[in-house]
Amino acid sequence: MLHKASALLIAILLSAPWTIGQSTFGDIVGVVKDPRQGAVPEAQVVPTRVEGKSQYPATTDADGAFHFVNLKPGHYGLAINASGFAEFKIPSAQLDARQTPRFDVALKLASASQSIEVGSDSGPVINTENATIGDTKDFAQITNLPVNYRGATTSPLAMLATVPGAQQDANGNVSVGGGLPSQVQYSVDGSSTVNIRQNGALGNMNPSSELISEFKVTQFNNNAEFSQLGDVTISTKSGTEKFHGSAFEYFQNSALDAAVWGSNINGSTLKPHKVFHTFGGSLGGPVLIPGMDRGKSKTFFFADYEGNRKRYSTPLFLFVPTTAMRSGDFSALNAQLTDPFTGKPYAENKIPSGSQCTNGQDCINPVATSLLNYIPAPNILISAANFGSQANYLQQTPTPSDTNGVDLRVDRTINSKQSLFVRWSWNPSQAKGLEIVTRPTCCRS
Repeated sequence: MLHKASALLIAILLSAPWTIGQSTFGDIVGVVKDPRQGAVPEAQVVPTRVEGKSQYPATTDADGAFHFVNLKPGHYGLAINASGFAEFKIPSAQLDARQTPRFDVALKLASASQSIEVGSDSGPVINTENATIGDTKDFAQITNLPVNYRGATTSPLAMLATVPGAQQDANGNVSVGGGLPSQVQYSVDGSSTVNIRQNGALGNMNPSSELISEFKVTQFNNNAEFSQLGDVTISTKSGTEKFHGSAFEYFQNSALDAAVWGSNINGSTLKPHKVFHTFGGSLGGPVLIPGMDRGKSKTFFFADYEGNRKRYSTPLFLFVPTTAMRSGDFSALNAQLTDPFTGKPYAENKIPSGSQCTNGQDCINPVATSLLNYIPAPNILISAANFGSQANYLQQTPTPSDTNGVDLRVDRTINSKQSLFVRWSWNPSQAKGLEIVTRPTCCRS
């Protein structure tokens, strides 16, 4: 069975259209000192990821320094122990994508059963390791901020409208930090989602917002690895040791909408038909086998489904022939018509019928008369002054749209220095692919 599982994994690795992208993980650095600010070597430092209880123990080097790299974004507890000193604990601190927070710790001498616990989760940690300016939105902010991306585009890139320093033009091009739209890098879990034809974002390459753990925009003083002035990074969720689920329904209806400017037609307000339903849910937790304790699982999953049903009409304003025009009377038209046989203008812009025509035949072609039966009559009243320059017919064109999307992510903790996750996203309007990422976590000692 082991050989079959290995062969299956190798086959997946060889067949999946995956690429090695930039890292979206974070680092934790710091120095451990004694009460006199002297270095404490060989101190035991253990960061624990709250979401999955994964631990990455290591020891400080001769200078008392520790450096953990490639940690998944999330919340981490930090425990530091050294012989002769009281235990130092930080219950929970937030680690954002591509962030390097510093925790410099001054231990105190130990007394009987003494332990020092510093604070609790008080929000994002201040970045002191570089001069990068960034803005991070977590899942709660993404789903609760008043941004109508669920019913409009279903793309979480609408969050860019809430980021300081980000601007969007009428064509959807985004500028970050005053740079050009082509100077913004987009990625999901480190894989680029840039539209190589237009130097913009591939909006439909993003997973459902139910899978998004963090949405981060950095600008100014970016590292060379980001390759651009601005960077938009999306990190996805992983399952935890506890089962969690969600369900949602977003509903929009034209009856709930306000009338738009210019919607007064023939004395009544026009509201195009619209009924939007965006619905779905998610489920995450540990992968268990019969008899396994939930707290001992090292494999976690997170899955979601999002469906969108749009039924709306697009108003088309057109100009169609009037009743007078159908009988050859174009006197209301601000243009002179001429007889194609003589080149002379028609009197009063009226095309004669029957024997009055120059060649003794009916000047109105019977084929044209038959075609007019397929063209509707005007349904908008316009003034004589606006005749020919304003539409006189409104047509509501049904524009239905259905989408379905499924995302699945599986995380596996191999040991304290190795982990692997697989993310699969499916949507008929999106590119399909499988991404497999291995992550080494080590400490300088």
